[in-house]
Formats: sequence, C-alpha cells, structure tokens
Amino acid sequence: MRQVRAYRAYMRASVRMALQYRVVIFAFAFVTLLWIVLLTRLWTAAYQDRPAVAGFTLDQMVVYLTLSSLQAMIIISPLAHIIAGRVRSGEVVFDVSRPLSYPGQMLALQAGQTLTQTSIVLLVAPLAALLGGLAAPASAAAGLLYPVAVLFGWLLNALLTFLIGLSAFWTVDNMGLSTLFRFIAAFLAGASVPLTLMPGPLRALAGALPFRFIAYQPAAIYVGQVHGREMIQGFALAAGWVVVLVALTGLIWRRAYRKTMVHGG
Repeated sequence: MRQVRAYRAYMRASVRMALQYRVVIFAFAFVTLLWIVLLTRLWTAAYQDRPAVAGFTLDQMVVYLTLSSLQAMIIISPLAHIIAGRVRSGEVVFDVSRPLSYPGQMLALQAGQTLTQTSIVLLVAPLAALLGGLAAPASAAAGLLYPVAVLFGWLLNALLTFLIGLSAFWTVDNMGLSTLFRFIAAFLAGASVPLTLMPGPLRALAGALPFRFIAYQPAAIYVGQVHGREMIQGFALAAGWVVVLVALTGLIWRRAYRKTMVHGG
C-alpha cells in the first residue's frame, strides 16, 4: 500500500510538471488538429467517389484517421527524453536510490503525463470531430474493447520508449535513436496509412510487431475493420509482447543499474 501511494505521488508530480508547459500541450493539440484536417482532406480526395479502399469506406477512413491522431496525443511518451535528461544531469542517482523500482517510477511519470494529455484530448475531441470526423463505434463490442486496445497501445509504447530511454545509460544523448524510433513506430503503427494498404510483406511485418496497437488496432476495432477472431488474436499478440517487453526491460535495466553503480553513481 505504501508503494502504491508513492507511485500515485509520482503521477501527481508528473501532472504538475506537464501543466507547467501548458503552451506546449496546446500547441501539440493544435498541430494534431491540423494534421487531422490534412490527412482527412487528402484521403477524401484520394477516394474519388470509390466506395471503398482496402475494405475501408470513406467514412470509416476519416474516423480511423481522426481517432489514430487523437490516440497519439494519449499514447505518446516522453520517457526517452526524461531519462536522458536525468542521466545527463546526474539526477538519476537519486532515482535509483529510492525504495521504488526505477521502471515503476518512470511508468508512474508516464501515467501522470497521460492523464494530462487525455484531458486535453477530451477538450479538443469535439473540434476534431468537426474538422475530421467521428462517429459511434461499429458495435457495442467495438465500443467496449476500443479502450482496452488503447490501453495495450499505451503500455506497449511506454515499455518500448523506456527501453529506448535506457540507451542513455551508455550513450548519454539518445536523441538520434529516439527520433528514429518515433518515425519507425509511427509508420509501422499505421498512423497515416492503415496496415491493410501496405504491401504484403510489409503488412505482415507490421502486423507481427507491437507498434500496430499504437494506432491501427484500436482505431480499426472502433470502425469495425478488426473484429471476431482477428481481434482476439490481436489481443493475444499484444499480451505476448507485453510479457516479452517486461522481461527485456528487467534484463536491460539490471545492466544499466550495474553500470551506474560501477561508475560511482
């Protein structure tokens, strides 16, 4: 119970930190809305009165693109930047000396950031619906399972970003690796192009990796493109990736911790 209260304190501190940079948050929201407008207008023109493309109707595509953009605001993680900054400043020494696991501390910080970002998403969602397009979920099951898929996406992205952040224990500055990761993740997540439109081998690769839950899987469930057995298999894959990434996080963190102690942390 004491540890739970401590992690909650981390979350509250993270919310306060995020609110100190309200201008940045709202600027990100503005850019997201602009991106929604550009994507939805581009795809509307690309349809050229065709009833469907790769199984997506125009209405489904617009909702998919709007949702995937809003999801990015919720799922996006600053952990790699936070970890690198604390390694450079030496503050990481205080982090690892606390009676709480370092990965747990970072995930609690991420949860606080997400609470703030989610509140902004709820504020801008009506405007996003007006500029892009939103509709009711394809079915009751889709409406119930959509947030589950988003939660998987959040957890997978947080774990992946934490792993990228740990590279700072060896490189100090992980900006290049972090930027490369964001580009690869956004592409393989289907943020701008649904996975069903990708060439066969690339689609198979993207479908097997955890990135799909960052954008494609939740939005595709919502609009009814992923359902039934395919949806169940997707959740099983996500759960498997969570287990793999948690184990990998523990392994790499132990090595990073030993490195910190060896160098006089």
